[in-house]
Amino acid sequence: MKKFTLIFLATILLCFSCEKLMAQAPYKASVGGILYPSLAVGPSFKVFLTNNIAFQTDMLFKAVFTGSINEGAVLYFLLETNTNVTYQKKFKEKETYELFWLMGGGLSLGYQISGNGKFGVNTIMGFELCAKKIPLTFQMDLRPGYAMLFNMNGSPIETFSVFSSNYLDKNPWHHFDWLLGFTLRYTFKNKIDN
Repeated sequence: MKKFTLIFLATILLCFSCEKLMAQAPYKASVGGILYPSLAVGPSFKVFLTNNIAFQTDMLFKAVFTGSINEGAVLYFLLETNTNVTYQKKFKEKETYELFWLMGGGLSLGYQISGNGKFGVNTIMGFELCAKKIPLTFQMDLRPGYAMLFNMNGSPIETFSVFSSNYLDKNPWHHFDWLLGFTLRYTFKNKIDN
């Protein structure tokens, strides 16, 4: 975890140092939501802190379909907030749109419907398509990461395996977490000035 934190901070510092060379924020802020067919739905907010660094937070009702060797496939539902910092760079521009790639990382905190808490860390990578003539943007991203479900009373995690009725007997329960997000947002076009 310490190595991941150091690599993440070094990446952010590198991005800040070259930010003035690649000024290209497509908008100042945007508001919208993550849409079906994602395994999550909910509101999304994104703001550019500099011309290439953005802060994005999503509040989600999420279905997590994951698994492990001992438990098999597991499905659980939760309310979650997922906050990410991304570096974004334009790689294609046409008359009607701009296309950006993005990458970064973030944290998630959640509450499972059966009463457990969730903590996770994730990376984020994807693309954002920004319309030039209308104030809309579409983002598609993948967020693989690590998460754990836990509760404070020490009782087993109450989540079920998809192909059996067994409850997990671990607390905390560590697992692979992921999200494939499709986000549509309304943009506020006041670009950041140098």
